[in-house]
Amino acid sequence: MTDRLHKHGRFFDVWSRFYRAGPFGWELRRIQRRALRALAAKTGERVLDLGCGPADGAAWLRARGVNAIGLDYSKGMLESARRQPELRGRLIRGDAGRLPFATGAFDHLVCTNSFHHYPDHQAALGEMRRVLRPGGRLLLVDPLAGTLGSFLAIDLGERLLFRLEEVRTFTLEAWPRMLREAGFSSASVRRGSALSPVAFAEVFVEATA
Repeated sequence: MTDRLHKHGRFFDVWSRFYRAGPFGWELRRIQRRALRALAAKTGERVLDLGCGPADGAAWLRARGVNAIGLDYSKGMLESARRQPELRGRLIRGDAGRLPFATGAFDHLVCTNSFHHYPDHQAALGEMRRVLRPGGRLLLVDPLAGTLGSFLAIDLGERLLFRLEEVRTFTLEAWPRMLREAGFSSASVRRGSALSPVAFAEVFVEATA
């Protein structure tokens, strides 16, 4: 497991150098911002930004009084994130399959466009459920299996070009079953807006612990 994590971590270490550059990065951040608005976290609530990357999401939440923490495995992404003063002491390096937090530690958890990189997807969902308080909300966005965008970016790009064999996406039909098995009580699973090619190739998941 550690070797697989290191491989994916190195991929994101490189990506961290230009993550914010170019239209693809801009669109990913726009989608993340939309997810954060839908989360509607209140002042003082505890939110985990899982797979936080440069932690733009956690910074956006903290600027609005939310008690946000960012976790990522990539050293490069965390180095980029630490340049934001408001995130000092709020960033942790860790494994999504073994979260270093107490059970019920968070009111909400947001995870955007990193889930497909987790080596053990079901274990990661189980950990998300564990660290959420009863009634806490998960908001997750990830590439959707069976779409052209997912095929080009994930199957051809990440899996074949970069040899990240563990990368995996899931269908709209698979998500409700996975969430039930992880212990979530209810879920809404839908495809993104057709007005955006990137969003249309993604799944938007909202689930209650």
